Amino acid sequence: MATLLGLLCACGTGLQTSPPDAGEAPKEETLPPITLEEIAVTNHETGALTVRVRGENFSDGSLLVMTRRTLLTQVVSSTELRATIPPSFLEEREGLYLEALTTSAQYPHGARSPQFGFNIPAPELTSVEPARVTMGSPDPTTVYLYGKNFVRSSVVLFRGVMYPFHVVSPTSGVVNLPARLTLGDEELEPIHVGVPAPISADTNAGWLRVAVPFP
Repeated sequence: MATLLGLLCACGTGLQTSPPDAGEAPKEETLPPITLEEIAVTNHETGALTVRVRGENFSDGSLLVMTRRTLLTQVVSSTELRATIPPSFLEEREGLYLEALTTSAQYPHGARSPQFGFNIPAPELTSVEPARVTMGSPDPTTVYLYGKNFVRSSVVLFRGVMYPFHVVSPTSGVVNLPARLTLGDEELEPIHVGVPAPISADTNAGWLRVAVPFP
């Protein structure tokens, strides 16, 4: 009996207690879902894109992340973020997504929105000026094209021939068609802009009429 008491005294309280339970680490919370309000080319020289995202509970320091890459982000308000996407971020092409991250008094351990998938924007052609040009002109015919997501190195396709396209901005450019245009097979003929980046594609058709000169 004395021996047993001696052992218990020697061990102290170590046999009676265990280390305190540290519990689980605080978890990151979930922001409300985001929506993509706009994505468009804003620099025709580099092909960089700008995105505008809507959501809730944004604060100073909130960030947009595109497929695991942090974007240079502007916090416009508690419901709007804007960010620039460099062309190098678009090399993967598939499986792209956006998500918003924030840390604030409301989310002291951080919060992340559900992922929002998006596609690289295709170029668009909205108008052709003038819509009517004169056949047989001895000089090249200048045509202005307006649309969206134009970048440098784009070309104009007309009657199966490619012509250099001078891109003035992501929404406008100029092409000089050759002198002495002839009448086409149709009254209205399609004209397209071919854009190499950020997505290689031709625009929808604009329409150009090559007409006989007025008497």
